[in-house]
Amino acid sequence: MDHDCGCGHAAPAAHDSAPLQFDADGELIVPGPVIRPEMLTRACPIGTLDGSWLLELERRTVFGPEVRGAMRIEVGASSLRVSGDMYSRRVFPPVLTEVERPLPFPLPEPRPQPFGGDAGADSGERDPGEDDAPVLSELTAFSLRWYPAFPASQYTWYFRSNGSTYVDGTLTVQIVRHLWNRTTQEFVSTDTGTLTLRCRRPLVVTATSALLGSSQRMTGTLSIGGTITNVTASKTSPMYRGCRIEVDAMVNRVFPASATIGSGAAASVRSVYASAGWDVTVVTDQITVPEDAELTNAELATLMTGHRQAVPGDGWRLWLFVGSAQGGLFGIMFDDDTVPREGAAGFADVRLGNDSFIAAAARGRPLDEVPAAFLRTLVHEAGHAFNLWHPKHDVHNPGIGTEIMNQTGDVMGFATAANPYPGNASFLFSDHDRTSLIHSPDPQVRPGWKNFGWGHGDLSAGLPAPVDAAGLWGDQGDDGLELTVAMPAQAFVGEYVTAEVVLTNVSDQARTVTTLINLSEGDLVFLHTPPDHSLQHLVDVAIGCGPRPMTVLQPGESVRNHVQVFFTNQGVTFTEPGRHTVAAQLEVDAMITVRSASVTVDVRGPGSDAEVDISAKTLTPGVGRAIALGDFATDAAARAVLTDLAEQHSDTDTGAAGALVLANALARSFSDFRTRDVREAAPDDAAHFLELALQGRSAERVAALAVTVASPTEKEAPVVADTIAALKARTKGGARSAAGKGIAEAERIAADFVEPTGR
Repeated sequence: MDHDCGCGHAAPAAHDSAPLQFDADGELIVPGPVIRPEMLTRACPIGTLDGSWLLELERRTVFGPEVRGAMRIEVGASSLRVSGDMYSRRVFPPVLTEVERPLPFPLPEPRPQPFGGDAGADSGERDPGEDDAPVLSELTAFSLRWYPAFPASQYTWYFRSNGSTYVDGTLTVQIVRHLWNRTTQEFVSTDTGTLTLRCRRPLVVTATSALLGSSQRMTGTLSIGGTITNVTASKTSPMYRGCRIEVDAMVNRVFPASATIGSGAAASVRSVYASAGWDVTVVTDQITVPEDAELTNAELATLMTGHRQAVPGDGWRLWLFVGSAQGGLFGIMFDDDTVPREGAAGFADVRLGNDSFIAAAARGRPLDEVPAAFLRTLVHEAGHAFNLWHPKHDVHNPGIGTEIMNQTGDVMGFATAANPYPGNASFLFSDHDRTSLIHSPDPQVRPGWKNFGWGHGDLSAGLPAPVDAAGLWGDQGDDGLELTVAMPAQAFVGEYVTAEVVLTNVSDQARTVTTLINLSEGDLVFLHTPPDHSLQHLVDVAIGCGPRPMTVLQPGESVRNHVQVFFTNQGVTFTEPGRHTVAAQLEVDAMITVRSASVTVDVRGPGSDAEVDISAKTLTPGVGRAIALGDFATDAAARAVLTDLAEQHSDTDTGAAGALVLANALARSFSDFRTRDVREAAPDDAAHFLELALQGRSAERVAALAVTVASPTEKEAPVVADTIAALKARTKGGARSAAGKGIAEAERIAADFVEPTGR
């Protein structure tokens, strides 16, 4: 109410406690409102949120854990997605300074275009009605981009948005948190919470304050687990993730630093990944790796571990090699169980075909003489190293097309004489793959962490993918094709296990199908369910990519192959006693995927003394890898164990498999490009171990074992041809004899290893 001063006039109520001031004319000067700090700022436009942020939680006590991590906010034309990965550690003595920053990425030129839409997400374009005052962080000319990266041993939890609002500068995100068990290296449980962040920017930004200013910061709270914690977010980049790619090359092979693509634009590894919001720095290192016309997987694996640069810090890194050739493969990615998704290679010498759908100037040319085709291969293989799958292997069933992660054979399938390959290839990622690159958890995406295929379920895209009424798998099947898997019903831990995979045309029409019936060339994958009911995708330790060879199956005909499932990218498959199930999934062509019924394998512990000894030997580090590669490479310890296994247990298939690995390795030379050492071929020793494998076995069984220890991408592995030659040399009797019939079947098995055909 008004107060009377006793003079009949009411004094201004709003200024009871304020001094009264009058101007020269005696008029009362009404004091302005009290200026509060928030009145000098305004809400950030939503595009300011787009990019990478360092999210730090306030320590609740001096001795509490330090929790910090990467948060990614993707602002699209009509979407806002948030995800993050948090790491924690205890610091003794407590460190109260701000978190140590990794080495920054230099600001690339020119600045990439916005990601996720054209609605002002860091594009420099303003929404209608918004004034042109710049955001402070946009003017920090001397700032450097960087991406929060911390040791995997400190990983604690992953979160993603499950609905959000942005009102008057306040971002409120409902999050789902996935808690990580550092012992099992798996997510173990989920809970929910609310992350609230407030983004304000100055009303007026001068050039001087901008140059001296710090990056955009937000403050707020995280309500989760029954507690409310203060948080701070500091913007580190308008992009989402970063990775250093080190490129090595064999002498006289050319890395495509850039290529002119079908649209006429110039593309590079960096620009393709920038289209997915990734800041990739490509560093060319050693380009004089000694000449070798044909590389084995064992040589490539050794080359990778020997040539990678030692780079300090926890920043993401990937090794990419430009090599010569390995059969008809365009490229290969290594997914060893010790260091998963460690690196990839592209093969410069493999030649494109002469088909009408290949551009005339590219027909019959080596891959590195067709920069667009070679660039696509290298970006595709790097995508595998970031845990991106071919579309038909992904549970979310993204569409088949010409984007980066489609198989080369599928992209060629969309090419025509009027729009030939590689001009028809799209040098960008599908929406699903782009979302996975941005929002999937660190263990899934970061090279060297979890194996290829891990997380390709409800976490695979960081956010639930839309699913239509057809369900996850869509309608890709074909009732006219039947896929079967035959495996032993029982095995003991450490026993060598193989499977026969058969694709049969059960229709009354001819079918054109893939011939890549193996776990190494992208078409076939095994779905393994161990006793704990988790799901594993089993593929080889080296995943090759290239054109898809096809064959025509007449009604009633089949294509088949034998594969080893003892050691895959997941390590030894059957290490846990109990009931296991295995099913096969095969990409028949660009549009059709068929699946087999599950088979059951009951796994027990080793019983007899011989089984205990076999198990101890096969589970020795390095032995399984040697079996998968068909070569012990430079691992002298694995060679010694394989020798003992072969000589002491040749009466078992596991011992015979060990003998055949030695026969394969010793029949050829091996080059260690790091040390320049060469292991010369030892044909006499190879013949000795091959003889051990032959003893007491049918020709068919020896051939089946030989094709399973040979790396499937190495069609000329010596053990296959040597086994057939040895069988023929010791066989007496004509083709109609039992022995002759066995040799004929062995030859069919060997032929199917090289190029399966319908029978």
